[in-house]
Amino acid sequence: MKAFRLSVAAVALGLSLEPATFHSHDFAHGLVAVAAAQTGDSSGSAHVQLWTCGMHPQVIQDHPGECPICHMKLTPLESEATDASAAGSAITIDPVVVQNMGVRTARAIEGPLVREVRVAGFVEEAQPLVHDVTSRVSGYIRRLYANTEGIHVRKGDPLYDLYSPEIQVAVEEMIALRRRSGGAHADPTLDSIRDATLRKLSLQGLDDAEIARLSRLDRAPEVIAFRSPVTGNVTEKPVVEGSAVTAGQKVLRIVDHSTVWIDARVYEQDLALVSVGQKIEARVASQADKVYAGEVVFLHPHLDETTRTASVRMAVANPDFDLRPGMFATVVLRGDLAPSALLVPREAVIDTGDRQVAFVVGDKPGHFEPRRVRTGWIAEGGNVQILEGLTAGEEVVVSGQFLLDAESRLQDALRKFIAQRSSTATAGTTASPAANAPAAADAPPAAPPHQH
Repeated sequence: MKAFRLSVAAVALGLSLEPATFHSHDFAHGLVAVAAAQTGDSSGSAHVQLWTCGMHPQVIQDHPGECPICHMKLTPLESEATDASAAGSAITIDPVVVQNMGVRTARAIEGPLVREVRVAGFVEEAQPLVHDVTSRVSGYIRRLYANTEGIHVRKGDPLYDLYSPEIQVAVEEMIALRRRSGGAHADPTLDSIRDATLRKLSLQGLDDAEIARLSRLDRAPEVIAFRSPVTGNVTEKPVVEGSAVTAGQKVLRIVDHSTVWIDARVYEQDLALVSVGQKIEARVASQADKVYAGEVVFLHPHLDETTRTASVRMAVANPDFDLRPGMFATVVLRGDLAPSALLVPREAVIDTGDRQVAFVVGDKPGHFEPRRVRTGWIAEGGNVQILEGLTAGEEVVVSGQFLLDAESRLQDALRKFIAQRSSTATAGTTASPAANAPAAADAPPAAPPHQH
């Protein structure tokens, strides 16, 4: 209990155990005793009691007294701290203290490795569904039905009425040929001329139903109605009623929004989770209770050097036209990385930057072993993949492990310090007889006895 309070004080004050302050000439003998206890030598003492200051844990000595810094009474250092080397790197804490700390544990399990990535995207028009209505003949727009940008039109709806002398001449030729071919005998020449006229009208932008309707008339109409080839919204309208158009000029642009794209930026560390054809789920703020299903249709081959992201394009069905270009969307991508992997809760791993440590519960109550591990992917559900260091079924600490880490570091530092000082003390004790030998050899010879 006192050793644990000592470790917490050391962490809170940010103090190091090196260099420690010792105030006894007899401490070398105590360190020799500790070394003897560690090596199993019966010539030394089985255990040496050390004393320390609760406010200044760097002060350690082998007898009670006062701290030279704050003059508080020194407290005995529990044997677990001084004899920790006998149990390796494992630490032992009173089970009552463990309970008060709120230590929780979980078992390492084998399970599927699934990772979920959430990214923000923008709803955009699907480029293959963009259609331009282009005039194939010259003329004048007498009436414009799709007269507002954004208006929704269906396939077959009239877009504009066009007055075109070229179309009028072709229609008159078709009507005249119909009249001439009304006899009983077919004329191959007239049939070929009629086929050429029908083809001319088709190339001028009239569909078969409109051509058949015009062929039954007695006179060519003044204007011809052009209809929408697709269902969608008019996004561009560069003309107005009365505008003159020429062959090849764009009159309207219609975009079909029954399917839209969602473009998102995915960080390079998550690109391994994305593949073409992968299913996704998307949500927008205006339809919070609705989930839109889609799939990845394009993964950009280049990476943005500034943001370290790549563009991922997803196609989403939009039958109700709830998704509008320009909306923000939240996209969820799920990647199945492995059918089976060793998983532990993410909070069970302490990442110090250069190493990753997990505390494994020992066989005895209050016994914990810090284990160095190597992690892989962060999985769905707050788990992390363990590549090395643990086996399935082992129990790891998921709450309170930072206090255990502090205790482990304190005991490890104290063990190294004692080992270093004990080796120094042992070397000094062994060298003492040898140091006196040269002095005896260099002493002057004794005077010979007096002879009478």
